[in-house]
Amino acid sequence: MNRNEISEVTRQNIADETVLKKIYYCGDLNEPDFLSRLFDLQTLFSRDFRYKNAYDDIFQHTVNNIDYPDNWIYSDTRINLLHCTDDLYLKFLAETIHPVVRSDSKEVSILETIYNKHLNDDGFEILRTDEMLGKPIFSGHKKHTGKERLIHQKEEINKYLDTEYVNGKIKIMTENLNKNTDLAIGTAKELLETTCKSILQQKNVYVDTTWSLSRLIKETSGNVDLISKNVCDADKAKKSISQILGGIASIVQGVSELRNAYGTGHGKDVDFKGLETKYAKLLVGVVSETVIFYLSTNGEKVEIVEK
Repeated sequence: MNRNEISEVTRQNIADETVLKKIYYCGDLNEPDFLSRLFDLQTLFSRDFRYKNAYDDIFQHTVNNIDYPDNWIYSDTRINLLHCTDDLYLKFLAETIHPVVRSDSKEVSILETIYNKHLNDDGFEILRTDEMLGKPIFSGHKKHTGKERLIHQKEEINKYLDTEYVNGKIKIMTENLNKNTDLAIGTAKELLETTCKSILQQKNVYVDTTWSLSRLIKETSGNVDLISKNVCDADKAKKSISQILGGIASIVQGVSELRNAYGTGHGKDVDFKGLETKYAKLLVGVVSETVIFYLSTNGEKVEIVEK
């Protein structure tokens, strides 16, 4: 049996603070309907002899009669939020701020802050990973840093790009973050360029071999659906995202140029000094997340183009 990493103290602190702020887990739903999103209450036993299942039992005591104590779900062994698996607990937290469950955006923001404040102590976080009609959808994750973060990013990228190619590039970046920043930076830039070219080829868009990275990013942004059509003022939102991606291109280009100029002479002679690790980490992180963004937005497996 795997030991939970999200402590009982953290879970209790979250429970206590949400009750103190009078923001209840079920949002706009009643308690049994909310819990049915996570549990098959029809098959769980009833603690009230008058009912055959947990749904009817919970309905009686939280809807017909409100006589269950606050946060009873943390101690009730059928739900057992104090001791259930980390995965189930994170799913529970994410559901409490799902658009179907909670329509009050202020409450969503407050709960997101509460959750992350306490989860941080155990190395976890709730992140916005999707959207529904312009409203965020959340999921819980263990925090990733350093090499572990790159491994996580590799897994995400591998969903859309050739595994052998990506494994090779991520391996080079990971192994050289601290010992050869020049190589790590160059590989990151190459991964981003290849991703853009691969998506554009899939879209049957002509790619000129003389295009700069900024041009590749601009063309890629123009050929994927950057934002849902259901978002208010989608054109304005798309323009803003395109500007952000253009800024990322500037970061990549700027660090690459700094890499090329760093040292006492022109070119990589005996006096050449690689950039500090922090610059490589910045670039590798930015590139990895940008690649994931493009690939997940495109949403289809793409064939690698190395030209």
